[in-house]
Amino acid sequence: MFKSSTLRSLALGTVFACTFVNGAIAGDAPAVTKLNGKAAIAGTYGEQDNQDGEFGGLFLGSLTAPVTHDFGFQADTVIGTRDGNEIAGIGGHMFWRDPAKGLVGLTGSYVSINNSNATPDQSVARVGGEAELYLGQFTVAVTSGYQNGFHVKDGYYGSATGYWYANDDLRFALGATNDPVLNTAAIAGIEFQPRTASMSGLTFFADATAGDNNYTTGQIGVRFYFGDDKSLKLRNRNDDPIANLPGDSITSATAAESAPDNAAERECNARSNGWYWNGSSCANIH
Repeated sequence: MFKSSTLRSLALGTVFACTFVNGAIAGDAPAVTKLNGKAAIAGTYGEQDNQDGEFGGLFLGSLTAPVTHDFGFQADTVIGTRDGNEIAGIGGHMFWRDPAKGLVGLTGSYVSINNSNATPDQSVARVGGEAELYLGQFTVAVTSGYQNGFHVKDGYYGSATGYWYANDDLRFALGATNDPVLNTAAIAGIEFQPRTASMSGLTFFADATAGDNNYTTGQIGVRFYFGDDKSLKLRNRNDDPIANLPGDSITSATAAESAPDNAAERECNARSNGWYWNGSSCANIH
């Protein structure tokens, strides 16, 4: 498994290399064919050493529009619950894309967790970049940036994911992700578009994550793409980018950190009734 520094270096290097080498060379096809969107409903599950298993549900939506011939913009949103706690977030991609070559863009997102128990609320804001390279039936995607959190660790994040289209309507994903809370974790996923005549935009998907401290997550759901009838591969390369930014940062906002070395911090975390460790001392949210 990648070290966090290696993953961040790979992501940053690819983003900047694509930006300066390919960014100014666009083909004839537009970055975004026309206004389009997608909406998904998913059931989720997550657990790790110092957390009980948590079930939840999410609605994830995106709207993508052409800005110029070579540039597009995608707005993302997510709302839902996890273990009874409310989740809400927004995000945006501003990107250059040549559907025959790849994509390079800037990203920003914010997600908040409104905890219903004595645990302090949490939030994560991220600013970064993304890049995708299209190689026939394969797509290589990287992200990198910096996150600032409220009751969540600040620091760099990054991911590297390989997508393989077994056919134009069946996509597999395998990769690694890193952030200040999870360290490095493996990610995997699948999405399938049956492409029926009555509902050509309907797909089924599942994703999973596994990392340190027996951290595991899974989600399974259905997604509907709005727009012209086309293959899943063309939707991903001609219409909306794959990632939902606030959805991708939920794990960093909700995962519990590994057991601290500081005895005072461990003692503080074991207390209830609103006590939490603020980085240097034990504090109370009340």
